[in-house]
Formats: sequence, structure tokens, C-alpha cells
Amino acid sequence: MTDVGKWLNWLDSSEWKRWAQGVYGKAWEGRQVAYRTLLTAAAQRFGDLTSIFIVRSPGRLNLMGRHIDHRGGFVHPIALPQEILLAVQPRNDECVEVHHAEPNSFPSRTFKFSEIEPPNPLSADEWERWTRERSKQRRSIAGWTIYAEAAAATISNWREKFGIDSLKPLKGLNAVVYGDIPPEAGLSSSSALFVAFLLALLHCNLGVERFQVSPSTVEICGYGEWYVGTRGGAGDHAAILLSETGKVMRVGFFPMTFEHLPFPEELCLLVIDSGERAHKAGNARLEFNRRVAAYEVGMLIWHERFPELKERLQHLRDAAPYRLGNESKVYQLLRALPRFATFDELMEQMPQRKERLTQLAETCRSSAEESVSLEVRGTCWFGISECERSSIFGKALKEGEIELIGELMTTSHDGDRVTRWRNSDVFPFQFPTEDFAIDAFEQNRIPVWKQAGSYRCSTPTIDFIVDAALRAGALGAQLSGAGLGGCAMVLVRREEAEQIAQQISRAYQRFVGTELSWFVAEPCKGAQVLDCP
Repeated sequence: MTDVGKWLNWLDSSEWKRWAQGVYGKAWEGRQVAYRTLLTAAAQRFGDLTSIFIVRSPGRLNLMGRHIDHRGGFVHPIALPQEILLAVQPRNDECVEVHHAEPNSFPSRTFKFSEIEPPNPLSADEWERWTRERSKQRRSIAGWTIYAEAAAATISNWREKFGIDSLKPLKGLNAVVYGDIPPEAGLSSSSALFVAFLLALLHCNLGVERFQVSPSTVEICGYGEWYVGTRGGAGDHAAILLSETGKVMRVGFFPMTFEHLPFPEELCLLVIDSGERAHKAGNARLEFNRRVAAYEVGMLIWHERFPELKERLQHLRDAAPYRLGNESKVYQLLRALPRFATFDELMEQMPQRKERLTQLAETCRSSAEESVSLEVRGTCWFGISECERSSIFGKALKEGEIELIGELMTTSHDGDRVTRWRNSDVFPFQFPTEDFAIDAFEQNRIPVWKQAGSYRCSTPTIDFIVDAALRAGALGAQLSGAGLGGCAMVLVRREEAEQIAQQISRAYQRFVGTELSWFVAEPCKGAQVLDCP
């Protein structure tokens, strides 16, 4: 470790420039301000002579494969230059003390491992139940620090998987945090925060040289974030931990696999912030969980209706043509699903599944709601077609099929659409999921990947940005992240990026009356622990 003052001196050195270029590529020049903000706050909190290490944990942008990592589909993320930074002072006791460089906006918190860890090591299924119960019992705390709790609880539960001696007392830390990932914007600021604390605590308990990222530890990260109350997968964590400068990751699941693919040199991605925010630890969590529940309900129905396929249909991705090998069977599976169903109706139809359906209902219903309706067919239709799109996307990247890459992204967004814009006129949008629509797609032999499905996690504002981008000449555009707010990503030729961004901004100014913020995304290196300059 190195004292805070020497870290600050490092920022003005030629070594900093060489290091930053290797990590951030073309985006390196903008990073110095963030590090200086962090280290200045650390000097004020700890003093110039205190020895610290630094953790960097980037945001991510997923080019293809949204809402399907926890269903076994491929995802294609890049790590962003925007990131979470931690300045960390190790402790010799079990306390974790967390401060922010902007304390007026982000209150501090202190907790102990013994206050947040499970009573005994839990399996993934047991962890799912325990975190669900803990989420219900949890009282109000400083919202952002729950990700520090989640990391500590994860390490405590899976300490042996991380290589920590089961008899060794866990040690805490003092940390100052700074981040410039727009929060709740679909760029995975929450997962980046979780990974940052996880790496910091592992370094305090193991040392950087003893922790190796593996598929199993990445999967544990996905489970770990369930502590917050959401039920996602590990695709974001894989990108944050394992991305490489200038590359697109291709991450597969069950089992987890990693591959780094070329990103066409002539292209770049505009990340355009809608200004809308989805509070994942709040109301939006219920909407996200309802989509995940619809996926699982679909699988339960298929296992009941098609027992002969039960061994083949282990994950939703297994219903996609690239796995099933038969598009007509896909339509048979879709016809078996209700368009909409309440949990009471599902329990009546599948009484033997009542316990699991009750558990799912608890993750989807607020205290004020007596009944929740799930859009089962449309959600599963989206998941199947998105798995198919994501399977095709990797090959399109390898072969540089630029037009196809754009079409896949745009079709994917249609699965999240709620509106369609024609200049200043807006029209409601709903992908058709009636039986006649299934018949029409099958009879006209429209490939499943061109069928958007109905996940519906966009907003009218994000739809406006996507449609304005396509009118301006973008190759493709879509929602970023889980949805219900946040950012859109726009695929453009590099030489046209500024022009298209300005056209979108002018249209947005006329529509909303406020200035639009945007940046060019550059694929950067994944998370790191920096022990010395």
C-alpha cells in the first residue's frame, strides 16, 4: 500500500498516463479528475500519510442480451470509463466504515460482519430465501451502502469459495467512495458498487495476489446482489470483472463461459441519458421481479404441459431455436402460455406448485396490493427471441456484419417498447401476443429473432431517443440496462457520432425542453485493485 499523498503525486506523473492509456484507451484523459476527487476526499478523511489501496470498478454497457443472463442467454457487454473508485484503509476488526466523497448527498454508515451475515453457510437456494426474508425485515438505511452490506454478507457466506480460511476472523475496512457512473441509468452503477466493495474486502482478507476471478466466483457475485432485493444474474458482474480494453465480452451461462470479441473499428456507441431514474432498491424492483417471475412461471407451465421436454428445458434459453432446433416447437410452447395470469389463477391451475408460486408472489407484490397480474406469454416470447438474437450477435461481431448488428439491437428494443414516435406524434406500442399473432408469425416464416416479444421495460422518453436516433441515421439503438428509465445506447459510424448526437439532442430539446447529456462509450479494462502506483 501507499500513502494518500504519494497516490496524489502519481496522478501528475508520466506513469499515470501510460497506465491510464492501457486501461481506458481513448477515454484516458477524462479519468484524472475522478481520481483526484477521490484522493482529495481520502486525504481529508484519513490524512495524507495514511496508507491505502485503490479499487476501480467500471460501469458496463450490454450491447446485446438484455434481461436474459439469469435465463442462460449470452450477453455482450463492454466496461465503461465511468466507474466506482474506492480509497481503502484496512482494519484489524470486523467493522466496515463507509464514507462518500460527497457526504451531503450520500450519508456514511458503519456495520459489522456479524450484524449482516447469515447464521450459517447457505446454498444458493437457501440464500435466495434468506435474502428475500431479510429484504422484507430490513428497516430504512443509507440506500447506497446496502451494496457494501451485500458484499460483506456474500464473502461471509461463500468465504471458502473465495479462498478464505473458515476459522479466520473476517476483517473490515474504512473506505472513501467516489463514482461518476450516472446512478440508476442502466449502466450498472449498483453492480459496480457491489464489485468494488467485494474486491476491497477480499483484498483486506486475502491480498490481491491470492484472489483469482473464476466462473464460480462471478456467479456468486450474481447471487450476492440478491441481498439488495433484486433477482438478476451475473452478466453485469462478469463484464465489470473481466472486460478488456477495446473488446466486447461474450458471456455464456450454465456453465459460465467467457470470450473477447472484436468491436468494429469504424463504429462507436453513443450513451444518451434520458434523465429518468428507476430505483432498483425501491418501486422499480417490483416491476423487474415481475418480469423474472413471468419467466419462471413460463417454465413451470412448460414442465407441466410438456413433461417429455422437462430434461431439455432447464433454462429459458433452451426454448430458443438455436437450442431447440425447431421453430414450430417454439410456437407450440408459446401457445401453451396464458397472455396474462394472476398468482391466484396460477395456483388454481398448478396446485402442486403453490409453494413456489407463493414465494414468487412475495417478490412481486407491494404491501398495498392484493393481486398481481403477470404478462407471461409476452415476457417469455421476448426471452426466447432475445436468446436467439444474442446467439446470432456474436457471429455478427466476428464477421463485422454491421447492418445486422444494428438490426439486432433495434429489434431487441422493440421488445421493451411502450410507445413509437413519428416526429412529435406518439402512439402506444404493444407487440401482439394473441393466438392469431402466433399463427401469423409461423405461417409467414418470420425468423424468431425478428419477433420482438413483450418485455415492456422502456419508457416513452427512451423510446423517443431511440426513434430520434434511427431517424438521424443511427445503425441501431436500444434501451440500456434493466429499464424503466436510464440510458439508451446508439450504434453509429465513428465519423458520424457528433452529428447524430447533436440531431438527437436538438429533437430532445424540442420535445422535453431540457438539454440532453451523452458520451461516447469506449471499451475499457475490468475492475482492479491498485496496491501501489
